[in-house]
This record gives sequence, C-alpha cells and structure tokens, in this order.
Amino acid sequence: MSSCDSPPDYPLSSDLVRRLKSALATGDKDTVQELICTEVKPVDAVIELANDDWMKEPSAQLPAGALLALLEHGATIELECGPGRDTPLHVAAQHGLDEHAQLYLGRGARVDARNGRGETALSAACGAATRSPDERARCLRLCALLLRGGAAADARDEDERSPLHKACGRARPSLCALLLRHGADAGALDYGGASPLARALQTATCAPPAAPQRMVQALLNHGSPSVWPDAFPKVLRTCAQVPTVIEVLFNSYTQLCVSESWQEVIPEEVCQMHERFYRSFFALAHTPRCLQHLCRCTIRKLLGKKCFHLVPQLPLPETLQNYLLLEPEGVLH
Repeated sequence: MSSCDSPPDYPLSSDLVRRLKSALATGDKDTVQELICTEVKPVDAVIELANDDWMKEPSAQLPAGALLALLEHGATIELECGPGRDTPLHVAAQHGLDEHAQLYLGRGARVDARNGRGETALSAACGAATRSPDERARCLRLCALLLRGGAAADARDEDERSPLHKACGRARPSLCALLLRHGADAGALDYGGASPLARALQTATCAPPAAPQRMVQALLNHGSPSVWPDAFPKVLRTCAQVPTVIEVLFNSYTQLCVSESWQEVIPEEVCQMHERFYRSFFALAHTPRCLQHLCRCTIRKLLGKKCFHLVPQLPLPETLQNYLLLEPEGVLH
C-alpha cells in the first residue's frame, strides 16, 4: 500500500496476524521470519497489531532477522507511517529498539529524517518514556548509536525543543551527559522560552534520587545560564525537598541575597528533614559569600562553557576540582 494511513492489508482479525502473534508470544523466530518473508504481500504491507503487542512490549520485539529479510526483499527503509509520519527508525527510537535501529542505519536510513512533528529519531528517543533500568540502558545505547551515526545533537522539533530539553524533562542524567559531550547547547530555548535547566527543575521532585542534581550540575558546567535571580524563590518552593539542587543552583551565583521571608515557601517538615542544609542557607541572609566561593565564581566565569572539560586539567587536588564543578557538600558557606 502507498500510505500507512489507509486500512491495514492484514487486519487484527486476519489469519496471518493470528499466527504472527502466536509465534511472537512463544518466541518462535523461525516462524515469524517465514510468515513475514513468504506470506506478507507486498513487502511494505501494513500489519495491524493491538496496542499491547510487540511494539508495546520490547521483550517480544520482532526479530532483527525478520527485519533483515524484509529489507533484502525490498522493504522501504524510509516509509512514513501513521498520523505522526514516523519512519521505521523513529519507531525503533521511540521503543528503544537499538538492534533494529542499527539494522536500519546499516541499510541507509537517514539518521536525521524528520517525522510529522519535526522530530529526528534522536529527539524521539530522548522524549520516550522509560520505565525500567533495562529500558533506560537500551535507550542510552540507541542514542549513542544515533550520535555516532551523525545525528545532530541539537536538532529542534516543531516546538523548538532539543533532545536535551526532552532528556531533562524525562530526568535522564546519563542521557543529558551524552548529549552535552556531543555538543548539545545547554542554554537552548524552546518556543515557550524554557531552557533545559528549566525542564530539569520542573521534574526535580519526581525524578530518581540524585538525578536532578546531576542534571543541573552538568548543565551549569556546560555553560547553561542560571535561573533569573528574581525567580529563585519559585525554584525554592518547587525544589525545596531536593536540597542538593538548591545548593548547586545557589552556588552558581556570585552573590544572591537570601531573604528570611523565603522560609515561608518551604514546608516545615521539609525544613526539619534537611535542617542542617537550610540552617546554613538562611544563615547567609544579608551576609556576603566567603572569599573561597568568590574565587570559584571568578574561575568558572573565566572558563565559561568549558568548565566541565578544563577544570579536570587544572593542577589542583580532586577536592578543589569538585568544588569548582559545584559538587554539593550538604551545607553552604
């Protein structure tokens, strides 16, 4: 068929789909490959599968051997399907199917092809939900594969969101670090004016432990502008229960006047839980920061966007290097 928006060639109720689902359920790769390669006509035919079938369950994914056979029989590697106009590479990226993606790229799939939402495969992968550590690991491998294949780390979708925006919105610090190593712009703004840092702060309270701090730290060490000072009380209200994020962000300012009135935006139980940190935080009200901190800010300003790469090369003890890179200490000075 010429369009994936047309009715499927093999609907859910067809005999072929019934046998294909049975073979997928039992892991019978030989039968899957035989059905796909001998009974599906034409080679680009649309097969309807229910939402709980193989494309929704990575552990029951279509064997790569069957895909290879389809490609060898002339399947179109750039065929756009569905209302989102996703290519096979987009679908593989959305579901973390790194073996499939490797196969498509090896057969000439365009790594930066766009779907109907203006997303590249890398952008789609970074915005995909991942539930388990295995899914996150496969997504990370897939994104590394795409970047090695020439994917643009800063490709924007129709909303001007970059892959880094999406990785931060999904609280994926390892993925953020990968994108930043490949030149992603830590200060990019989407159409709404939000930066990756803003996305990381929005998800801080619902992210896995340490993930928000690692993302905020990485972004600041790669040149992300900090939050506008007047907006800091709002960040404090949102992220109070993640004091490491507050510490890293606060230390990115040379001097930020702490107001005692800010105590009102922090729930009492949160203050009690993190009493040592917030005691040191409010002790800085109307007090200048220490000379050591001011020296840190001067060095960071001099190094700019290259902080992450240049600080480890300085002839300094590791503890001082960590201090320059905003490693949290649990208290403020």
